[in-house]
Amino acid sequence: MNESNKLPQAISHKKLSFLLLNAQKDKYAHSEESEQNTKLKDELLAELDDWELSTKSLLKKISSRNQKYLQDKSPNALIALGAMEVHLNMALQALQGFKKDF
Repeated sequence: MNESNKLPQAISHKKLSFLLLNAQKDKYAHSEESEQNTKLKDELLAELDDWELSTKSLLKKISSRNQKYLQDKSPNALIALGAMEVHLNMALQALQGFKKDF
């Protein structure tokens, strides 16, 4: 009962805002939020790993330069395929840079 005597009868909006801004975060709420972020992070990494594997497989097929695939293609189509190969390689390098900082 002694504790309730120490509580103020009123509090200003300014003082209440100050107290809310400086209050400690609830450790249980933070734990749930952290769990959700970890789950989303894991899902993203799994999808990026899948993309990386399929991209590497595609690049192997492109770089094999199999004549069956390229036989009836125009020069512009071959240039476009080469440009795509370069961009996929750059994307893989960007992914590696992203993973280093993740």
